[in-house]
Amino acid sequence: MADISISDDLIERIETRAEHTEFETADDYAGYVLNEVLASLEEDDAQGRELAVDDAGVEDRLQSLGYLNE
Repeated sequence: MADISISDDLIERIETRAEHTEFETADDYAGYVLNEVLASLEEDDAQGRELAVDDAGVEDRLQSLGYLNE
C-alpha cells in the first residue's frame, strides 16, 4: 500500500465527514470517495468520452464533494 500526502486541512475535513458515515475510519471513507470519483471517470471513458482530465472539472467535482472551499 502506498502513502499519499494531503494537507492537514483536507485531512480534518475528511475526518469530520467520516464521523457522519458508516465507515470505521477516515482512511476507509477517503478510499471510498476516491474510488467513486475514479469509477465515474472510468465510466465516462468507457462511454467514449475524452480521457483527458480537465482541471476545472476535477476541482468542481471535489468542491461539490466538500473537499475544497468555495
